[in-house]
Amino acid sequence: MFTHEEIPIWENEQLLELKNSKKFIDPRNEKLKDHRKGIKSTHYNKECKPARKQDYRLYRTKMKRLMYYEQYDLLYNYKRTSGRLTW
Repeated sequence: MFTHEEIPIWENEQLLELKNSKKFIDPRNEKLKDHRKGIKSTHYNKECKPARKQDYRLYRTKMKRLMYYEQYDLLYNYKRTSGRLTW
């Protein structure tokens, strides 16, 4: 069936397959599994995206109105916090 030269070559191939079979962990799937188990991560203490968008929308309208009525001394820069809760 196999010759004596083919057997060691095949064994070496099997050893190489075992060495390279390291599976990497997908952090998204791990987080999804934790979420489904009911484990909520506490290190993401952020506002949700719709709340941040609404806050920025209100800021823009307020600043546009101040510019329209030429009240430039009341203008201020929007403080971006990347959604971190700052109060």
